[in-house]
Amino acid sequence: MQPPGEASVSHADFERFIAKLLRATGATVKEQPHGDRGWDLEVTRMGAAPIFVECKLITPQTTHRLTSAFDQISSYAHTSDNPRVGMALATPGALSGSAKEFANRFGISIWDADWIRETADRVGLAEEAACIVGDEPSEQEQQTTNILIERLRAVEPGRRHWSQYQKLCREITHELFCPPLSAPIWERANLDATNKRDLILPNYAPDGLWAFFRSEYRADFVVIDAKNYRESIKKEEVLQIANYLQRHGAGLFALIFCRTPIDAKLVYILREQWVLYDKLITPLHDEDVVQMLTAKEHGRDPAEVIRQKIEDFRLQI
Repeated sequence: MQPPGEASVSHADFERFIAKLLRATGATVKEQPHGDRGWDLEVTRMGAAPIFVECKLITPQTTHRLTSAFDQISSYAHTSDNPRVGMALATPGALSGSAKEFANRFGISIWDADWIRETADRVGLAEEAACIVGDEPSEQEQQTTNILIERLRAVEPGRRHWSQYQKLCREITHELFCPPLSAPIWERANLDATNKRDLILPNYAPDGLWAFFRSEYRADFVVIDAKNYRESIKKEEVLQIANYLQRHGAGLFALIFCRTPIDAKLVYILREQWVLYDKLITPLHDEDVVQMLTAKEHGRDPAEVIRQKIEDFRLQI
């Protein structure tokens, strides 16, 4: 079964629009012939070094995908004789401030939905841009996102503040996923009370990514644990939530909200649960959560981040 995609235009359409947008600003744009390897567009302005532009229709939203994209774009600069060559990633989705700071470490500019809208407004292409990246978020949407991100940053990692983090995760999951998921069920134990999870979101989504997750990964209910640890979660936390997952109970799909990226060794435990028992457990650290909130603010499906995390995980097996 093919998962729903986020794109409503083709890659060629997106690339042509970016070229048109740049030309409208007075730049000279050279498009790479179809099938050529390397950057998609070469942009030059009088007296300035060229900029190599990589266009990605599907916005990379995980650390793994961002790193891969930045490594790819950085390799283009090594093919140029000009040491001052610039690099940019153009994508129709919205990337978080943290992702943009990450790009800066590679010397790469991010031309995402915000940049595209702002540039299009200046050159009279706002209506066409809206067809590519959607409408600008409302003030209420921006305020909701900013408040939740600020509150997340303000919660100090550590077991002392676990209750505060747990309650905030409940608010965030409701903002991100409800609808299409039903409202979270709070701290529900199984029959003999041996396992209790922080949140459970019933999944009756009729279509979209959540319907796909239910069909392919038995996400009948989305089981969520929130772990406010300073360090990576450990094997014990994975096994605890795995014990709650049952084919004829809550299903086989879980998310762990945590503060930091997981230790590389933990991937083997997650892989074991998936390969041997069909239990798919996906950790989401703070930057994943911020990216999901940013995507939701801009009218994109935040579950796209989860889809990319799952793909990253499975393609490494």
